[in-house]
Amino acid sequence: MEKILLSFIAFNFFVCCSAQTNEGYVKTAVYKDSLPALNAVAADAAKPSATDSVNKIMYLKTALVKDSLHDFAAAIIAYSNVLAIDSACVQAYVNRGIAKDSLEDFTGAVTDYTKAIAIDSMCIKAYVNRGLAKDNLEDYQGAIADYDKATAINKKYLPAYIYRGLAKDNRGDFHGAITDYSAAIEMDKKYFEAYMYRAISKDSLHDFKGSISDYTKAIEMDNKCLLAYVNRANAKDSLRDYRNAITDYTKIIELTPGEVKWYIKRAEAKDSLQDYKGAIADYTKAISLDPGNVKIYTSCAGAKVNIHDYLGALDDCSTAVMADPACEEAYKIMGAVKYKQQDYLGAIGEYNKAIEINPNYADAYRIRGYAKANLRDYKGAIADYDRAIAINAADADAYYNRGIIKIVMQLKQAGCADLKKALELGNEDAHKLIKKYCE
Repeated sequence: MEKILLSFIAFNFFVCCSAQTNEGYVKTAVYKDSLPALNAVAADAAKPSATDSVNKIMYLKTALVKDSLHDFAAAIIAYSNVLAIDSACVQAYVNRGIAKDSLEDFTGAVTDYTKAIAIDSMCIKAYVNRGLAKDNLEDYQGAIADYDKATAINKKYLPAYIYRGLAKDNRGDFHGAITDYSAAIEMDKKYFEAYMYRAISKDSLHDFKGSISDYTKAIEMDNKCLLAYVNRANAKDSLRDYRNAITDYTKIIELTPGEVKWYIKRAEAKDSLQDYKGAIADYTKAISLDPGNVKIYTSCAGAKVNIHDYLGALDDCSTAVMADPACEEAYKIMGAVKYKQQDYLGAIGEYNKAIEINPNYADAYRIRGYAKANLRDYKGAIADYDRAIAINAADADAYYNRGIIKIVMQLKQAGCADLKKALELGNEDAHKLIKKYCE
């Protein structure tokens, strides 16, 4: 599944709670990162008093301007100047922590949020921002503890549930994450992100029906959300609901015209439904968008084999080999085509090339063995089946065909042993031959 990036960004500027200044008044302004808010900040904070008060206001305004310009290093200096004047200014600690977060100094941010909490233990956003910083330090358990504190202060504070869910996701506690996302949804039935996050957690638990339901809900709220369509299509693929996955891939293509991978995904779904002509059409479109992608040619060739377009398949494989002489899949397909055309020597030649590229290609040995058997090179066929079995001891077809050859060569006991092994591994055709030759 494609995932929403679980990155954590601190909340923007605010006065999260009351903090007594050395002038004796209480700050109540909600600070924002927009320039129009700065005059309101000054009006609310300014009191006719000593130079320190004026300087403090000046530094706060400077810091907020620097924040709005993303000059976080300068903002940190300005907040530090505020704190030099008023060491109990919760806002300065929190905002300096946010600026440090923006510079990826998450350890320094945690320190500032901790100082803010020491001054005001009910500062909910300090807990949440500290949790976010801990998330970025991969201290997920510590982050969860901070989100726990935030929800204890305010049980209706939605962001804490979402962020706690994300932290639980990162710890692999998908059930716990789902509980938090569900709590957020219970508080806000139109919380788009909560549905998306919950769906992703359900994907991680292989609850694809549940995730599809959540992605569908998210799409109802935003019918152009690419990630929702992509993840829902993947979930449908996982349930082998290829027909409905195709519907999603079609929508994805509409949203991202010219994006080659979605044509490939739709073609693969059509392949799974044995709609080979539809698959070929999509592979052909993908090739036009990315003519250097060798894998598309071999995938298209495989679909063409299934509709007996052997010349088209050989042409695609030849193009693939010209682009990548080490493309073993192309040689395998060309070998299969030539085998179907009863060109057994040609098939052997293609599988020789595939094996040269990948000496552990079990399928190539087995099918080369078929071709040799058809040429009555029984010893050569057995040698290939031996090699296929050595690479993959669960290759039922290799045992089955080796058993047949051994019986033809009057090695009945050994042949029957192979047929029985093939049956044990799931080759039901072996049963008839065992009854005929081995009982």
